[in-house]
This record gives sequence, C-alpha cells and structure tokens, in this order.
Amino acid sequence: MGLDRRQRIGDLNLRDFCLYRAICLELEALEEAIEVHGLLGQDFLELSVAMRDRRLMVEWLIDLHLPPSSDYSDTGITPELEQQLLAQALD
Repeated sequence: MGLDRRQRIGDLNLRDFCLYRAICLELEALEEAIEVHGLLGQDFLELSVAMRDRRLMVEWLIDLHLPPSSDYSDTGITPELEQQLLAQALD
C-alpha cells in the first residue's frame, strides 16, 4: 500500500508539513470525539461520522505519503493501527 514510500517529518517541505500538522491535529480531535461519544453512548451518528472521518484522514496520510500521525504525537495513530482501521472499513 505504499507504506515503504512514506516520507519522514524532517524531509517534508513547509507546505507538506503544514498539511501534515493539520491532519494530525484533526485526527487528535476526532480521537477525542470518538472517545467521548463512545463513552456516552448517546449520539451514534456523531460517533460514526467521527470514525469515518478518522479513516479518511488516515487514508490521506497514506495516499500523500505523509508519515503516520504517531510520528507527530505520542498519542497519534501508528502504522499498525492505520492498517487495522482500513481493514475494518472493508468489513
């Protein structure tokens, strides 16, 4: 899936780094939303939208050959978890 062609943070130009940072920050916000909506169990539409958006953001990182969000933040999504999220989407 092109995981071997992904860039490192230090190799990104300013434009790509800004896009990467924006995606990573959005992924963090989505993770928080998923956690909150999952715990509350009240708004399943919001939960499913956040989960879908998270998968799309992960797809963007991979398609654009950007590093996984775990390279940006300790709480980011690792390449292994990325693959699980994408595989679950196919089920």
